[in-house]
Amino acid sequence: MPPGADASSLAAAVLDAATPPAAAAAVSRVLDYLARHAADHPRAFVADAFPSLLYRLFVSSPASPSFIDLGAADPALADLLRALLDPSGALLAAADRLALIRFVFPSERLPDWLRLVLASPPSSSTDLVSPLLAGRVGSELHLSVFEYYLFWFAYYPVSSSSAPASTSNPAFKSRSRLESWVSTLATTAIRKPGQKPESSLYLKLLYAYLKEFLPTARTPLRRANGSGTLLHRSASDGAAAAESFARAEFLLHTLVQFWLVGDDFSPLPVQTCRALSLRLPSRARAELSERPPSPGLGDAVKLLVMYLNCCDGRSLVDAHLASEGMPVWSGVCDTQVGFWNPLIQRPLYRFVLRTFLFCPIGTVIKNATQVFSVWLAYMEPWKITQQELDGYDRQQAGEAKETQKSQLVYNASWKTYVLSNYLFYSSMVVHFLGFAHKFIHSDVASVLLMVYKVLEVLSSCPELLDLLHKVDAAYHSRLVASSPASDDVLKYVPSIREQLKDWEDGLSETDADGSFLHEHWNSDLRLFSDDENGAYNLLQLLLIRAESEILRLSGDTLQALQMLDSVKSQMKRVFQGHIERIHGNTELHNQPQGRGEVFTPKHPSLGKSLWADVKYRGDWMKRPISETEVAWLARILIRLSDWLNDVLGLDHADADDSAANATYIRFDRNELNAVGGPKDAARMALVAVCSLMVLMGQVLRKFMRSHRVKINLRIFASKKLLSAAVVLYAVVAVTRNTWR
Repeated sequence: MPPGADASSLAAAVLDAATPPAAAAAVSRVLDYLARHAADHPRAFVADAFPSLLYRLFVSSPASPSFIDLGAADPALADLLRALLDPSGALLAAADRLALIRFVFPSERLPDWLRLVLASPPSSSTDLVSPLLAGRVGSELHLSVFEYYLFWFAYYPVSSSSAPASTSNPAFKSRSRLESWVSTLATTAIRKPGQKPESSLYLKLLYAYLKEFLPTARTPLRRANGSGTLLHRSASDGAAAAESFARAEFLLHTLVQFWLVGDDFSPLPVQTCRALSLRLPSRARAELSERPPSPGLGDAVKLLVMYLNCCDGRSLVDAHLASEGMPVWSGVCDTQVGFWNPLIQRPLYRFVLRTFLFCPIGTVIKNATQVFSVWLAYMEPWKITQQELDGYDRQQAGEAKETQKSQLVYNASWKTYVLSNYLFYSSMVVHFLGFAHKFIHSDVASVLLMVYKVLEVLSSCPELLDLLHKVDAAYHSRLVASSPASDDVLKYVPSIREQLKDWEDGLSETDADGSFLHEHWNSDLRLFSDDENGAYNLLQLLLIRAESEILRLSGDTLQALQMLDSVKSQMKRVFQGHIERIHGNTELHNQPQGRGEVFTPKHPSLGKSLWADVKYRGDWMKRPISETEVAWLARILIRLSDWLNDVLGLDHADADDSAANATYIRFDRNELNAVGGPKDAARMALVAVCSLMVLMGQVLRKFMRSHRVKINLRIFASKKLLSAAVVLYAVVAVTRNTWR
């Protein structure tokens, strides 16, 4: 049988495989075909079977999950896939060496902003934005075999929330040319959000590709043996070094665009858009807020972040610079900032921030917890060990030695890293507290554990906490440049201000989404702020709400209460200086480890209460809409309450009226001598009643303003209250009809 016909039958067998045994048989046939024909006829396989294989590897259809998903529950299939997809495996080794075959990746599966750029007229400026756009031909992105494979590999973790569902079968359109071959895939059905099973196979493959194309100082560039392939070329000549660097850059940009940028409506730095005159239309914020994090994506991003923070990239860059005739780095660098860190700073910050701001109520918090773990791994790069990364090569992926990690703490060599990524340690913490308030009522135990881990990072080392305080003081002009150490901190302040405006560009919050940063929220740092939006006040309120939620739980709450005490202990360590400034003494520091009176949940009362001392913007009326309320009615009542509070001036404290002058009323002598009838007497009585009502209203308004009591009509949106009203109305109606 000719190789072409054999490749076509192989493609049909791959598409029909819907169970683990069938998938294992199909993969075995692919491995056998590559062993027999890859050396002499790789073109037939790449042209006929390669697109079908990639589709079944990384995309789920209504009839069956993808091969990667099936391999999660079948060790035999997982071993076959690992042998097929390994960097030195048969599939990538059979890629076209002469790059004569080109593919067009389906535009509906591209990240949003790349699809918008491709839809716009071609220009020279767009190719400078990303290496991914270098293969643009008209409105299509032409990719080599290796690049096409990387696109599908990066698409897998986000496939559960990217393309629309369809019941059509995959259709392939191909044509052969002398120097190009194009294949397009129709939109196909995918799994529903939340249905992707976790698989360590994908993470193992990701780690293998990172090691192969982004070598660390411990794993230098691999030299070719023999003739080499597309992936293993000799690094001795300049062309191979340049190709290795370009391949590494393409891999990173692909992962960043598919995973971190994705549907971000501000994918590029603001200055870059202005310099290149790019106009990218913003997505509707409501559409973005309804999209939860993709299941499993956080684990892949965490591995990428951990590897990049462990990879300095110097061996790869030195080879690239040498090939260009430029001097390589010399001497010992005193910074721990990796070479690739500037590439992922902004996309990663916005990826984590979008999760905290827009993760909708009612979704599985596990997906958000995975993104949270990415943030923690990025904040503690000094705890990343080679042994932990090597765990992705073993059967039990991700194993780490906690005894060793507990001994790894911040030191002065990581100072530049912290200063370059300061917003991850300050502004992001405050945004996370808004997320914690949003989900505290749905999963109090998980939220408290997350808060504890964040505070533990900040207080893990006195030197780190001192550095964060110094930068905050310099940012708010409370630090005088009197020493070389302060000069090192002050020089980072302009870049931090620029990052704060650029990294949070376009992101906004609503009044009823559980957030607390509505006014000028991206123009200042509030981690150690004394105002109502400061992290300390938000944490104080969070602990009040957390204890209230714990007391409402059924069953054993001892573990939750212990976690609450641990959070309080960490909070004292981080904000001890803030507490002393507020209270003027160390009373709070000397309190026992138990739940002190300062954290006792007391509801607003007529007198002075502890809750009244907590100044916060996200009051109870603006908490997230819960399942116990009628959503549309709650929004109406929130707006009506806001309007009444604004009209009556209840948003501000009452002014001092003690110096008000007495009011004198002059009576006309003729009116005093006149004798009125019943009409005048009724009018006077009506005026007296109205005056009494106005007087009582003014007294009540003054009382409410002095005690900061606001109108809250939201309670009438409660489903229980509405149900009780309906039942009461039904009882009255039935009773009335009975007695007639």
